[in-house]
Amino acid sequence: MIAVQKLSLSFEPTLAERAREAAEATGASLSSFVAEAVEYRLRLEEGRRLLGQWEAVQGPITEEELRRARSKWQA
Repeated sequence: MIAVQKLSLSFEPTLAERAREAAEATGASLSSFVAEAVEYRLRLEEGRRLLGQWEAVQGPITEEELRRARSKWQA
């Protein structure tokens, strides 16, 4: 069995209801739904941190670099 740590979280009522509904719609427990959202956010923050480090060395990403990256994503 995977070890877990029980947390108590507070949500604005509308957000709490939306989260419950979304979890139910996907067949997930609220805990696993929130954990997945936190993991996603942590990956985004890590990407932003790495991008900041890269830009500190290489300079800001140019519009041309963004265009090329977007064209590869759409392929």
